[in-house]
Amino acid sequence: MTESPTYTLEMKEDHFEIRRYPDYILAQVDVESDYDSAVNIGFSILAKYIFGGNKKLKSIPMTTQYLKRKYKALKGSLWLLL
Repeated sequence: MTESPTYTLEMKEDHFEIRRYPDYILAQVDVESDYDSAVNIGFSILAKYIFGGNKKLKSIPMTTQYLKRKYKALKGSLWLLL
């Protein structure tokens, strides 16, 4: 099971919740390539960042799964880590 960041529940209705999360790191990569190549390149870049290839040279926790989206205006895909 993937670890999830802690949050405070602000409000809950029938079909949704409003949550308050602490500060977090958002890492995003834009890659222009065919879809399969963009997925592989984007994930590789983000994995290096997560495992210490960043300014502080320190690993950071990946507390949720990555999001991968393909936009028609782009030739590649957009990856988000939340």
